[in-house]
Amino acid sequence: MRHTTLTAILGLALSAQMAAGQVRLEPEFSIWDFELGAPVTQAPDIKVGEIACGTNGGPQGRPLVSFADYETCEPEPSGLREVSFTYDDEQDYIALALNAEYKFLYGGTSVFAHPVIVSVLVDPEGIVQGRRIFTDDRVDTYDRRNAVTLIRNFKARFGNWSLECRDIDMKEGEQPVGKQFIHELCTGEAPDGTKRIELEATLLRKKGQRGLNPETQEVNQGYFESKTRFEEVQKPYEPGAPR
Repeated sequence: MRHTTLTAILGLALSAQMAAGQVRLEPEFSIWDFELGAPVTQAPDIKVGEIACGTNGGPQGRPLVSFADYETCEPEPSGLREVSFTYDDEQDYIALALNAEYKFLYGGTSVFAHPVIVSVLVDPEGIVQGRRIFTDDRVDTYDRRNAVTLIRNFKARFGNWSLECRDIDMKEGEQPVGKQFIHELCTGEAPDGTKRIELEATLLRKKGQRGLNPETQEVNQGYFESKTRFEEVQKPYEPGAPR
């Protein structure tokens, strides 16, 4: 009873705050708030969660105190350094406190409601030259299964970037997930010709991933790859590296 009463009180307080426009439904600072061509030191450390060296779509690497510490990260072959960060998690704690009925507030580090890993690419002079977004594999099976669909949102957002898309053939050992096999690669250029993007989406079983356990004949949960990758860079840098 006490829990129900507390949730109701919090719910009423939230409703009042929403009516007054005081509840933030978007992160204070997201991957889209970075201005390419601007110093990375302009990014507000206080408005994000954790900052670390990026690992090209993998878990965060060496922790950083500030975006200004970008030189601590190892440069890629292009000379750019990848700095990853998470969004401020304040609204997530609000959602947890208010229980599932206010789940719409839950954001985490997400893009178009997909859990993601985000990072920026910084040149030796400390200028932001690009951004990366990868769907996050460290989620439940439902969210991971839908990760491949994020490419649709990117196609819509960058629809005027002269996108050219092609299907990549199935490699040795790869298999469809059920009847679906998706490996799509898109490239595009900004209308003003200053930036390039690359989008990649996959839904497949990699070599060794079987849909059924050969011993028990039960379905192997999560034995598939479903991902979307986004990279945007300023010229003369090229997206898509390193592999």
